[in-house]
Order: sequence, then structure tokens, then C-alpha cells
Amino acid sequence: MKRAVIPGSYDPITNGHIDLIERAASLFDEVVVAIFDHPDKKSFFTLEERIGFIEEACRGFGNVKTDSFCGLLIDYVKEKDIDVIVRGVRNVRDFDYEYELAQIYAKTGNAEMILLPSRGENAHVSSSMVRELIKYDRDPSAFIPFEWKKK
Repeated sequence: MKRAVIPGSYDPITNGHIDLIERAASLFDEVVVAIFDHPDKKSFFTLEERIGFIEEACRGFGNVKTDSFCGLLIDYVKEKDIDVIVRGVRNVRDFDYEYELAQIYAKTGNAEMILLPSRGENAHVSSSMVRELIKYDRDPSAFIPFEWKKK
């Protein structure tokens, strides 16, 4: 059974993330959407909210699970016996960063890394952009896969 992980902060999950998850779900037997829960980083949404958003958005995918982790991704991958790390790239800047990580993972871990380019309609969508819209009381619904309600 081939298992993949798509790690991220998902603060919040976006339509770009959903596209990536859907594409990975068609390639692997199981996909784990793993939320990186960094204890020193202040998230906009709580871990519980982020898990809820992901579970709601991925309800239709039978082979997608949600999890969270703290620490190094490569340790999480080894502990969970995951074969592949899937990352999305929106632009050249993302590619350069992810390529460097792939080189590090190749030397320190046991999982392959696959980079999937975003589709054009999602190339401009980011969690930070969504947070900015919310911060200034704008409706982010066009960019997120869940119903937006003001906090």
C-alpha cells in the first residue's frame, strides 16, 4: 500500500490545498493531510478548527485522513511508515524552496518527495492571503472550501 503525506500549517486550508489533496488521493492508496502544529508559532486558527475545516472539506475522499504532528517531518514520516511526501508549488519561488527540502529529505530520510504544480486558478491562493482578507473583514469564500462564518 502506497501512503503519502501532504504536510502544512493549513491556517486555513484553501481551494489550492483541496486541489492538491484530490490529485494526490487519485495517485496513492492513502493520503494523510498532516497539520504541522508548531508550539512556538501563533496560528490564526486553532488546531481543532483547522482539523475541522480539513475534515469537512475532505469528507468526500474515502482515502484521505487528517493528523497533526510537531517536530521534524522526516521523523513523522518514518514513525507513520509513509512512502511519499507530496508538496504543491505555485511558482518558481515555491519550487526553489521545495527543491532544497527534497535534497535534505533525500539525505536524511526514507521518503520520496513529489512536487505537484498548482493549477492556474489556484496559483495566487495562499493561506496568508486568506488570513489577510479575514483580518480586514473581507469574505474569503472564493478561496476556501468551507463555509465562512465570522469568528
